[in-house]
Amino acid sequence: MANQEEPIRIVIEEEDLPLIPDKPGRSAPDVKAGAKQVGDKAAELAQKAWDSEPRRKVTDGAAALAAKGSKAVANKMADTMEQQARQQATALQHRVQETDWKEEAKKGSAQGLRWLSEKLSALADRVTTGSSSAPADGTEGKE
Repeated sequence: MANQEEPIRIVIEEEDLPLIPDKPGRSAPDVKAGAKQVGDKAAELAQKAWDSEPRRKVTDGAAALAAKGSKAVANKMADTMEQQARQQATALQHRVQETDWKEEAKKGSAQGLRWLSEKLSALADRVTTGSSSAPADGTEGKE
């Protein structure tokens, strides 16, 4: 940039002239009417597309696919719940089978007899120690 040139300057002048038709006898186009026609045509095309057979097929196919998907999920959940119930029932059966009921009955009976023996021993002690100082009808110390 050894030479310093003067920048180019472009000036655009705006003219406020009304739109004048090129040919006499013609009027300026009606923009509102044209826009309305274009809008009406677009609405008509959209309605035709909506009512078209391919759109119905796609919509029906999507609905059928959604129904199949929800049915598959419901079936899977039912299968899972059924499997869990079977596993719990099997575990309970094994637990019941593994329990030695004869041994459990012996333990329970022995524990019950020990308790009964303690109570009878305590009653015998009360009766033997209470016979010399109090009546045997269970009213000791109450007069």
